Amino acid sequence: MSAVRIVDIKGLYQPGFPDPSAPPGETRAAGYNPGYTSLDGQGRVYINRDLDGRWARNTQLIEITVEVTSPEGDLPEGARIRWSALDPDDPFNERPEVHPDWAPTLDENDYDAAGNYVGPTGDDNEGTQDRSPGWEEVEGYALLDATETSASTAIEGMRSKIRRHMTDIAGDNLIVRAEIEGLAETAADETGIMTLWRRIDVEHVRMESAPPLPVERVPEHFEPVFTQLDFTEERVIQDRRRLALDAGTLGEAASRFVAEVFSHAGDPGWFCLIAALEPYPVPQTPGALLFTGMVTIRAGGEGERRREYVEIPGEHPDASQVTFRWDGDAVSFAVAIVTLLSDPPRTRLWLDPHDIQSEFTAGDGSVAHAYRRRLFFFPRARRRGAAWEPPGYGIPSRVQADVRGPGAAYVVGMSPTIDVGPARYFAGRTIVFTHHRAWWDPALAEPRPGYEERALHTIVHELTHAFGMPHKCGYFDYRTPRRTTCCMNYRSHWMIDADQQLIPGTAGLVGNDLCGRHVKETRRVRLESNRGLRWR
Repeated sequence: MSAVRIVDIKGLYQPGFPDPSAPPGETRAAGYNPGYTSLDGQGRVYINRDLDGRWARNTQLIEITVEVTSPEGDLPEGARIRWSALDPDDPFNERPEVHPDWAPTLDENDYDAAGNYVGPTGDDNEGTQDRSPGWEEVEGYALLDATETSASTAIEGMRSKIRRHMTDIAGDNLIVRAEIEGLAETAADETGIMTLWRRIDVEHVRMESAPPLPVERVPEHFEPVFTQLDFTEERVIQDRRRLALDAGTLGEAASRFVAEVFSHAGDPGWFCLIAALEPYPVPQTPGALLFTGMVTIRAGGEGERRREYVEIPGEHPDASQVTFRWDGDAVSFAVAIVTLLSDPPRTRLWLDPHDIQSEFTAGDGSVAHAYRRRLFFFPRARRRGAAWEPPGYGIPSRVQADVRGPGAAYVVGMSPTIDVGPARYFAGRTIVFTHHRAWWDPALAEPRPGYEERALHTIVHELTHAFGMPHKCGYFDYRTPRRTTCCMNYRSHWMIDADQQLIPGTAGLVGNDLCGRHVKETRRVRLESNRGLRWR
């Protein structure tokens, strides 16, 4: 019986196999292994890469080689290879670590209209190909009868080859089958599942006095979004004690700093991660306590300008934060506007709400798209657009409050943006401030206990911004059992339920993984469309 065997797939990468084409000092998570056909279902095909792994916009393809054997030694005249392409189910949602509530978000094809699980269902790829049909002829192996799902090629010297162009969304997958056309008895061969991945090189820079970042632990948290992060060997630069004079100048100063040290800025496929010291001179102590006592929460303004406020006696123009305490709970709000009133002298503190971006979608990397849909939670109400609805945090209208002035709170990490015309974009640039007081003990000149875990969370959080994703989604992470919340949340915020109302007692649970929505939407991002990255 004649047989066909897949002997090589160029453009397919095996996890754990060394990649000799990697730059010096960089260890890539997957490499090209001649003869590997992804029978383990782990093979990766890189988005926006040519057959040699080089950046190529809107190009993701493989080249498959088969060998043919025949007991008679010759094949019938005109024998050809028939190729078939199959879109199998995305198996990620069936993994045991995936929480059942997130499984339909990750693969809605496996569920009926009522949300009941049906089973693994294929034909769920979401991306597009750069050519249609997706087959391409390799010189010497004439291509015929090409449709989207099948094609045939000539056999020359008992071999044949074909190129298959893949879709452009991370997590899409494919199986290719090869058989001899026109023979009654023949043994066919097929690949295992080959999955579309992004490959991002991350330039790793560290100031001399900054403790090392736990970069070796970062890639696993991006595997659910099928993104391979390959960090370069750290490059040590001179210390810069602080990047800016104050919080108001930090954004501009940080952008200038990154432009100085990010040597691969604008190079397609590159992000950067910088371990810095402090952002700017900061107070060493919490803000001074200006007032403690009972206050009344009131609302004012109309439509989208409506918000809540409290009033305290005396003049306190530097009031910065209000913490409410009731029934064993405590929630803090920043002060948005301070209004000094007279007769009697008092200070009105308009509160900055907690924002939640629960309905975000993959976009073009712009800040405007990431924060297009927002919910605002006040002490006693939720504002959605112009709609004002209770209960918000459900804080009593008459409640104990502590009011403090400016204090030592400041950022631990940031993602400096880039302006292109009137729009602002995330740009794959991350800074982590390793000498933050919560992480760094200045008396001992060493990191505090727990530094690595806190730094890991910040790195994952900030690098997720590089994909144009917003923070504060309000969701638990994708894992089961349900213990921690999405790493894009703030520790001080409560999470939301299916009705987009707050869940008491859910502050302080932030973990290092993404929620199901962040996983799905990050997969869908087309980084080449982000003008801020300048990947030409």
